[in-house]
Amino acid sequence: MPLMKLCRCGKVIDFGQRYCDACAQKAEQSRKEYDRRRGTANQRGYTYRWQKYSRHFLSRPDNVFCKLQLPGCTNLADCVDHIVPPDGPDDPRFWDPANHQAACIHCNSKKGRRAQKGTAMPFEAMCRG
Repeated sequence: MPLMKLCRCGKVIDFGQRYCDACAQKAEQSRKEYDRRRGTANQRGYTYRWQKYSRHFLSRPDNVFCKLQLPGCTNLADCVDHIVPPDGPDDPRFWDPANHQAACIHCNSKKGRRAQKGTAMPFEAMCRG
């Protein structure tokens, strides 16, 4: 007998599935709507200037390793994380080096998803640098 679990709506689904078909469709619509409202990376300030800055920031010896070290961390930093998320590219925190830390993609994404869901841990607990 295959392993089963409950979908968030209460329907029984295969253990390997994330959602039932109806909930999967709703989740996909919700994701698309979020992405539409969010804007492109360029619109959010992650321009060629940011890419050059990130490469420079990560090339420093003290920024080789991920400072977040969340479960599943790959340890090597490949992106710059904003410790306190800025409100946009015009927010002074966006370019403030004191608001930047080295992070791996896994940890940076996990931190961002927590912030979106409203379940983020205090920033001080995430910053072990």
